[in-house]
Amino acid sequence: MATQATGTVTQGVDIDEFHEFVDYATEHPEAIQMELGARARYENRLFHSLAKVDEYRLGEDVINRGTREYTLPLGAWKEMEEASGFVDPTDRMEPIEVALAALAGCLNVAVGVTAVANDIEMDDLETTVRLDFDPRVVLMIHDVDRSEETFDDIRVEIAVNGEGLSEEDADILAAGAKRSPVWNLLTFAHDLDPVVRIGSAPEATD
Repeated sequence: MATQATGTVTQGVDIDEFHEFVDYATEHPEAIQMELGARARYENRLFHSLAKVDEYRLGEDVINRGTREYTLPLGAWKEMEEASGFVDPTDRMEPIEVALAALAGCLNVAVGVTAVANDIEMDDLETTVRLDFDPRVVLMIHDVDRSEETFDDIRVEIAVNGEGLSEEDADILAAGAKRSPVWNLLTFAHDLDPVVRIGSAPEATD
């Protein structure tokens, strides 16, 4: 991944325009406030859902483009399905893996922005995220009051390459990584209470 600067462009971004955008956002914070969302429809097979990225709001505008209807077929690991008695076991992305991928990608965003803001030139950046997962709570072997035992600490390694990078640069990038929205979504407490809305069963069709 080449990210060396060419003129005023680095990491695919015109630096002058980037700083103009940041200045505008600083003066007009209401213009960059966003509402984001996603939804997942259950596929009548345990673990399986088809998730979709929802419309989003940017400032006063609602953006709902058909080309943004990205879908994620979510499920479980084939070996887990085989072991637990699934008929015709398949292999899909498990939601926790998607969350880890989102964290890794978002950390790249935060590190990249930090590099641009501090004139740090990178030739390569790769973030690896791993954790240990105990599924006994979701399988109802353990009660929900033991949910904190589901995961151990998340292990994050950010590998950055570039000519002339220093330990000071590494410290700046490590601090900047914690600006990641997904990092903060996972790290800080948020009100999150599921609400189950009961609807009528769909009518059978011939």
